[in-house]
Amino acid sequence: MFKGIENALNKINAPIANFAAQVSGILLLVMTVIVLLQVGCRYILNIPLSWTDESSRFLMIYMTYLCLPIVYLRDQNIAMTFVTDKFKNLRVYHVFMMIAHIAALILFAIWIYYGYIFFQTGGVMADSLPIPMYAIYIIPPVMLAISSLTALEKLAASVHNFIHFADQRKLAEVAE
Repeated sequence: MFKGIENALNKINAPIANFAAQVSGILLLVMTVIVLLQVGCRYILNIPLSWTDESSRFLMIYMTYLCLPIVYLRDQNIAMTFVTDKFKNLRVYHVFMMIAHIAALILFAIWIYYGYIFFQTGGVMADSLPIPMYAIYIIPPVMLAISSLTALEKLAASVHNFIHFADQRKLAEVAE
């Protein structure tokens, strides 16, 4: 049952995460071009551009949040695993993973809630760009909602692995 949930969520999460990562890469390229343009205009032409700082900041915000689902899906987030690594081949490891994914879901829910409240205050315009701030404030709640689906997928996998646990040492003994 949990393997089916994991597979169903993966069919949703993987394409979304891959697409978001590709968009994030494009935004990184655009941000790099904008920063290089600013450096060239300021130091070579002596004509500073007012919009480049804010636009590159907004692109960085989008880039960061767009990468959240793929980072969580591929377990590439920063983690101190010295405790869980000691239990890697034991059943308790999956309990630790379930606790971690539940904690992530709770954190994401809180972040979505307050992010939505913050989004509602975004009726003002950006300082140097003709962009309403709610266009920037919407990305955290949206991408954290998508990241929540990824956390649910990982939670389903951890529950499945806990229920259908087979000690790797026992499997090695049987194989010999």
